[in-house]
Amino acid sequence: MQAQQTLERYSFIQLSGLEQRRVKKLAQDKSFDITYVRLKFYSSRPDSFAIYKRSSAETPWTAYQFYSASCEDTYGKRNKEIITVANEAKAICTDEFSDISPLTGGSVAFSTLEGRPSAYNFEHSQDLQEWVTATDIKIVLNRLNTFGDEVFGDPNVLKSYFYAISDFAVGARCKCNGHASECVRSTGQGLEEKIVCRCEHNTQGPDCNECQPFYNDRPWRRATADGANECVACDCNSLSNRCFFDEELFRKTGHGGHCLDCRENTFGIHCERCKDYFYRTAADDKCQACNCDAVGALYRQCDENGKCQCKRGVTGDKCDRCDINYYDFGQSGCRPCQCEVAGSLDNHAECLPDSGICKCKEFVEGQNCDRCQPGYFALSADNPQGCISCFCYGHSSVCSSAPGYTAKVIQSQFNTGRQRWKGVDRSGKELALDYNGVTQQIGISSLGIESSYFLAPARYLGNQKFSYNQILSFTLRVGSDNARASVLDVILEGNGQRISLPIFAQGNAIPRTVNQEYKFRLNEHPNFEWTPNLSSLEFIKLLSNVTAFKIRGTYNPIGFGFMDNVKLGSAQPSRSVGGHTVSHVELCQCPEGYVGQFCESCAPGYHRDPASGGPYARCVPCNCNGHSDTCDINTGRCICQHNTVGLNCERCLPGYYGYALAGTPDDCKVCLCPDNGECVEMINGEVACINCKEGYTGNRCEMCADGYYGDPQGKYGPPRPCQKCICNENIDPNAVANCNSTTGECLKCIMSTAGFDCAQCLPGYYGDALALPKGQCKACDCYNPGSQGDGISSCAARSGQCPCLPNVAGLKCDKCWDGYWNIDSGRGCERCGCDPVGSYNQSCDVANGQCLCKPGVGGRTCDHCMEYYYGFSEEGCQSCDCDRVGALTMQCDEVSGDCQCKTNIIGRRCDQCEENKFNISAGCIDCPVCYNLVQDRVNIHRRKLHELRMLIRQINDNPKVVDDSEFRAKLDATAATVDDLLEKARRTGELGTDGTLADQLDALKAAIADVISQCGDITATKHKAESASKNGIVDITAAEEAITAAEDALRNAHSHIETDGVTALEKAVEAQGKYGQESTRMTEIAKEARALAERQEQEAANIDDTAKLALNTSQDALRIAQESLHMPTYVADDLSRLQTDVFDAEQLFEETRNLAAKALKEADEAYKKSLSIYTDAESVVVPEVDTETLVTEAGDIKKEAAEVKAEADELREQQRDMMTDVKQQVQSAEDMLEGGIRQQQIADELMADADAARAMARDAVAQTEKTLADAKKALRTFREFDEKIRQSKLDAEDAIHQIPRIEDKIAEAEAKTYAARNNLANAERDANMARDLAEEAQSIADMASGAAGNISTDAAETKERAIQLNDEARQLSNDVDGATLNLENYEQQADEDAQLVREALEKAGEAKSGATESSERVNKALNTVDDILSQLSNLDSIDSDMLSELELNLYDAEQTIVDADIETRYNDMLASRHQQNIWVRDYTDELIQLRKDVENIKQINDSIPIGCYKSIKLEPVG
Repeated sequence: MQAQQTLERYSFIQLSGLEQRRVKKLAQDKSFDITYVRLKFYSSRPDSFAIYKRSSAETPWTAYQFYSASCEDTYGKRNKEIITVANEAKAICTDEFSDISPLTGGSVAFSTLEGRPSAYNFEHSQDLQEWVTATDIKIVLNRLNTFGDEVFGDPNVLKSYFYAISDFAVGARCKCNGHASECVRSTGQGLEEKIVCRCEHNTQGPDCNECQPFYNDRPWRRATADGANECVACDCNSLSNRCFFDEELFRKTGHGGHCLDCRENTFGIHCERCKDYFYRTAADDKCQACNCDAVGALYRQCDENGKCQCKRGVTGDKCDRCDINYYDFGQSGCRPCQCEVAGSLDNHAECLPDSGICKCKEFVEGQNCDRCQPGYFALSADNPQGCISCFCYGHSSVCSSAPGYTAKVIQSQFNTGRQRWKGVDRSGKELALDYNGVTQQIGISSLGIESSYFLAPARYLGNQKFSYNQILSFTLRVGSDNARASVLDVILEGNGQRISLPIFAQGNAIPRTVNQEYKFRLNEHPNFEWTPNLSSLEFIKLLSNVTAFKIRGTYNPIGFGFMDNVKLGSAQPSRSVGGHTVSHVELCQCPEGYVGQFCESCAPGYHRDPASGGPYARCVPCNCNGHSDTCDINTGRCICQHNTVGLNCERCLPGYYGYALAGTPDDCKVCLCPDNGECVEMINGEVACINCKEGYTGNRCEMCADGYYGDPQGKYGPPRPCQKCICNENIDPNAVANCNSTTGECLKCIMSTAGFDCAQCLPGYYGDALALPKGQCKACDCYNPGSQGDGISSCAARSGQCPCLPNVAGLKCDKCWDGYWNIDSGRGCERCGCDPVGSYNQSCDVANGQCLCKPGVGGRTCDHCMEYYYGFSEEGCQSCDCDRVGALTMQCDEVSGDCQCKTNIIGRRCDQCEENKFNISAGCIDCPVCYNLVQDRVNIHRRKLHELRMLIRQINDNPKVVDDSEFRAKLDATAATVDDLLEKARRTGELGTDGTLADQLDALKAAIADVISQCGDITATKHKAESASKNGIVDITAAEEAITAAEDALRNAHSHIETDGVTALEKAVEAQGKYGQESTRMTEIAKEARALAERQEQEAANIDDTAKLALNTSQDALRIAQESLHMPTYVADDLSRLQTDVFDAEQLFEETRNLAAKALKEADEAYKKSLSIYTDAESVVVPEVDTETLVTEAGDIKKEAAEVKAEADELREQQRDMMTDVKQQVQSAEDMLEGGIRQQQIADELMADADAARAMARDAVAQTEKTLADAKKALRTFREFDEKIRQSKLDAEDAIHQIPRIEDKIAEAEAKTYAARNNLANAERDANMARDLAEEAQSIADMASGAAGNISTDAAETKERAIQLNDEARQLSNDVDGATLNLENYEQQADEDAQLVREALEKAGEAKSGATESSERVNKALNTVDDILSQLSNLDSIDSDMLSELELNLYDAEQTIVDADIETRYNDMLASRHQQNIWVRDYTDELIQLRKDVENIKQINDSIPIGCYKSIKLEPVG
């Protein structure tokens, strides 16, 4: 940091004029930090002048300070403005140095930082740092200080004024931003001398205001006292000398140095990476060139190890050669050899690098070793020969791997014992077999030199052909070393042959004293060392019928061996998804006459020759005399047609007649009997049926038998088959002509049944004529006094319900409804009329009408107290309990309960003496005379008390202002007198009196105090009681009207159910009998009946809603009545009337409940009847019924019913919660009316029953939810009503307005009842409509099915067209591909030619097989001839028998040669050979031509230029 210095000082400056300027240039192109500016005037100081500065020659002048006696007028600034942090770099104006005095020598000093708030934090204030920076200072003198002479305008005088500065000094220091300790003079390029900073901290510039080159790792900052903030060098890893500051990089990493011009093939922010196409293995290594091969590499860039990314099939660090199993190195990389690993020699996919031909296994062929040779299949890497031989039971040599098989292992681990293994010697004699449970091994020993064998159990025997070419393995150890092997160590026997091999075959070791695993492949190839050497066919034949499997256990004399973990590989059909699939199971391509996966069966029309010869026998055509193309494959028995039967179809079938050996389709003619019954041809040529089926009779079975009906010949219309008469077992089976033989109508119904099919009860009877046991039709037996009409033939046919008179119930109308009696009146039952106060309920004795009375209550209706009882109330009547000594009689007053007392006796029970009397036993005699004075005083006080009561009543009736003080004084005086009398009475009582008067005085005093305390409350209570009573009367009147309307609606519903409901049910029953055999119609009838039941249940729900509304209304009335009970006693009469009205409402509710219960009961009965009808309909067996459709519909109905039941259950739970809330609200109002509680409980039970019935109502859910919402809304309204009635009369009147809404709901219920009645009346029409809709739906479904078929056809055509378009597109693509596609076509043609070669080889193989077979036959025949010749040459004498035998043998040999057809086969072989020569020649010519074409295409391809070297610009650029 350099010290402050005064740069330059002028000794004298004189300027004339009113405004002058003077510029002070501090230094050439150098900025300074200005500390102060000081001026000393020789003249007087100016009135207005300013100091300016600028930071460079290019920047504008900036004001530093203004001086003026008039700041606002001259400079537009306020005088001595306050400087804040927000305006620190702002020039201010002051009048401090603008006075005219002194006239000379006045000084002005300006400090740049004085008064600036951040002056003491200068290093961190960017604004102040800019504020003090300047290269030039300018003084502007704006106005002189005069003595006012400018007003006069005298020029001479004005010219005498001037500006004169005697001293002008600027204090400053070089601006080096803290990065230099001094400024020095330096000579520039133009030899001019300058002042510059001597910069440090790796900075440069005139003011050290930037970092030196390569020191840009962080941004330049001014040095402070806290830190130098020096510039830091960039990190370029010594690979560059240039960099720049990257602000974004610094923000992310804290280092901003970005290197430039990196050396040694590097780049990056820090020269940390190699350039493209270079690499290095370590951070301190130099970058080396990748040198990737231009032909074989995909890119010129390599990885960090110098390895290039090669094209397909190319390898090497530089991608300069083909990889293994690739060939033809070129611009496209190397072509894959495509060698199949499984088919390549030693499973090593390798081809020749020039041609790409692969090295194949023994039984594999093809350029890529990807297919088996003819006669082989199952290419596998596990097979050393590649493929295995086709078996096909010897009938075909063409096969492939069968799908759908998984691996299976037959194994024995001996963890549970011997597992049925046995021990035998070489001759087959059974030996003892040991089992070691610890090691879980089986062991065997030999006592001599004879070897011992382990004999496998049955699971290793039988058909094990799936084990062909699989591995047999086991673990074996012996008791001693030096084991002696033999060729019979592992033995397989089967199909009459035996194969074996030594234990060390197939690379296995000699047995030792330690466990060793042995593996053997079951294949006939000589490499596997099975002896004798069988063909593949014979080897698989043996495996197809394994009879013995032996493993040698001892290999030394008197030795022993142990075996464990025996495994035999096999296969099995896949039983589930997953599992290891196998390919060694064959799928044969069978020749004509053979079928099956293995050609193990004969095709239709062929059979075994010889018969039952098994799968190895040949298949020959069937011989069925022209009557069949197929026969049994084992026996040759024909599967006859043309109405024939027999081994070779040599006879006519039963029911046919004729000559079957003629060989024509019409050999056997039909008998013309029903159902192709058997017949006989009579002498006259006529045919007679001999076995008519049940129900038919006649020569041609043309008539119906007894007990059957129909019209087989169509005499009365279309022909109808004979069917058994359906009389539902209601006839005598021993009778004749029980039904009409044409129509089937039952004529002799028994057991009180009738109808077309005896399915109904007779008139006057009821029951289920179809139920078991029979005889369930019973007489109606209606109770005449309770029934309408005669009561005999008018009951319901199914239920037996008689038509009852009003208020009569029961199936036979023999009992009254609950709450009714006098059924024998002939007019129905009368209402019991039980008094709600005096009886427990509304029920009475059905004979005499006596109600159930409460204690002490009497009368038929319990409407008055019994003798010697009084106080008729909710609790009954109380006993008079009159005192026998003091009462005249035991009967008391019925209202008050006061007994009639004798003279001088008082009290309700007449058990006390009058005042001033005593000794009740003696008749209450007078007290002593001294008590008369007390009696007089008491009478005086009583009179005054009476006057007081009258006064209070008068005040109550006519309230007015009274003198409370006077009244209170009188009361106090009276109280004092009473106290005095009381005290005297007590003293008197202490002297021996009975204390009666004292008690009365106490009671009098208490009465007076009670009167005083209640005086203020009586008036308000009276008015409140009167208001509540009036409101209660209005509410009860509305409730009575609502209940009456509900009762009418319920009666209408009941009448509707009794009439239309029963009629609809009877129609359903009648329809069931009429259409009993039509299952679909019966189902519709059942649905109709069920709909009736659901509608009745809906009516019950509506009735229940009405009952709930009535209940709510009655509950409101009850609440009002209970509130009225708390009023004073003088409104008791009004409350009694309210209770009577409540009782009437409850009685009406009881009747409503009975109606609802009856409706619910009848709905349940209707539902049960509908279920019974539906069950009967389902039990009827009808031919040709679409059972699947019915089952589907039934399932849908059940599902729908389950959903409805679930919704109804949920609704029931919701309503149950609602009822619980209602009960809680009602509970608080039922303390004084226990009968109301019982009515509420009954209503709750009714609601539960209605909820259960509603569970079966599917269509009622939506309406029920709406009703529930209305009920909840009404409940909320009543709760608000209950709250408001306690607060004010106005709120009570508002709540009463809700009653019309209740009446609307009742009217709505009536309307719904009427609608339900209409629905019931139209139920049958709806059912018929539903049936028609179902038929229409079936028709629509058929049409939809046809449309679906058309759509399927159109889709198939569209698909075919899409395929054609796809082919056309593919053809266009082929045309575009040009020469390349032609080359691929030639390659494909070569593959097709190769396929033809394979086919030719297969045919050659077949020809070879035929030739081999012929050769074998010929050899066999020649051997036979040689034997014959040998026998002839050895004959000593001629034996005729032997000669005949020789002749036969010779004939057989000749026949064998003839059968072999050697000449024909030889000619065929010559022709095949000639054809093969022609094919080979043609293929050779085509191959030569193909090679020429390929070479020509390659030359054309090489001659085509890579790019277009002469391009014509069609349009000018730019």
